[in-house]
Amino acid sequence: MPERRTQKNNFGKMKKRIFKILSVIIGLVLILGFYSNSSSFIEKQDWKYAEGTHIGDWLAKNSFEINNGIIETNQGKAKIVFCYGKELIIENIETKEKGYYINKS
Repeated sequence: MPERRTQKNNFGKMKKRIFKILSVIIGLVLILGFYSNSSSFIEKQDWKYAEGTHIGDWLAKNSFEINNGIIETNQGKAKIVFCYGKELIIENIETKEKGYYINKS
């Protein structure tokens, strides 16, 4: 019987360790997700037009501004829908058409 208790105890410790590791991994993924969606990340990148709504062929680091989730260039403005590092998804404010830009930094 003492052998069974030891096995259960070891299994319980392993579950706690796995839970801690998964918690750290999930936390890191969330932090990276929030950062890559932030205006400070988007502004530090160079973006090339791919398809859809268009606010410029090349969005260089200093060629656009972001205020309250709206990206503005000299060719227009659009709402930022999502960014996951390699792709920026925007939406035309008037027509709701989506546009895609690829990170070239």
